[in-house]
Amino acid sequence: MSETRVIIENHIATIELNQPEKRNAISRALLRSLQENLLEVEGVQNLRALILTGTGDKAFCAGADLKERLSMTHEEVIEFLNSLRGTLRLIEKFRIPTIAAMNGDAYGGGLELALCCDFRIVANHILIGLTETGLGIIPGAGGTQRLSRLIGISKAKEMIFTAKKIDAGTALICGLANSMSMQAFLRADSLKFAEQIAASAPIAVALAKQAIDEGFGEEMETALDIERKLYLRTLDTKDRKEALVAFQEKRKPEFRGE
Repeated sequence: MSETRVIIENHIATIELNQPEKRNAISRALLRSLQENLLEVEGVQNLRALILTGTGDKAFCAGADLKERLSMTHEEVIEFLNSLRGTLRLIEKFRIPTIAAMNGDAYGGGLELALCCDFRIVANHILIGLTETGLGIIPGAGGTQRLSRLIGISKAKEMIFTAKKIDAGTALICGLANSMSMQAFLRADSLKFAEQIAASAPIAVALAKQAIDEGFGEEMETALDIERKLYLRTLDTKDRKEALVAFQEKRKPEFRGE
């Protein structure tokens, strides 16, 4: 059985972590498979959203495969961390929006995987946490940085210092999750959200994502300059002209990503 698998349908790609018997833990084999899937998806034209999820209902991703970690040398651990960091950065820099559909629990590297996505939709029964300090380490693939930027420094410190696991409702309240679904409806709700994104002009969505990501943390004038530069790139697109014609004709625009 493949460690991960890709499904592509109607401009939306889904990558599933497919090791439910291991709680979708990140082994070296799973990481390699995920990297291959991401490169495959990156090369597909006309995709408009990517969903990351896990198989089963127990775990989205339990974090690093600790059984495998026990047998790894110091050098192998560093190599693994570098590879994981690069993979998560690849997801974070994806041109298309990314959605973590969190079907089960997510701890450590599993939550770090979700944090590098643009959005997180959580099943209502799950627990999540950056639990590394309970194992004598700290988050090593971006968790200290991404979580604090998402929910604030004090709340991130609370979660990390205490190795605290929070439930789906708490994740929603603190802003870690964008929405919460019943387990039975998680896939459908995630696809519906992806389809809403896909209905917008894809070039505009990609440039809006770039403007937000590049402008975040910059001085306002610098951020506004980034926005203006990217806005100007939309003016000559066929999609913009299609939107104007569709408005005049009182119909929905048909965007082609051109």
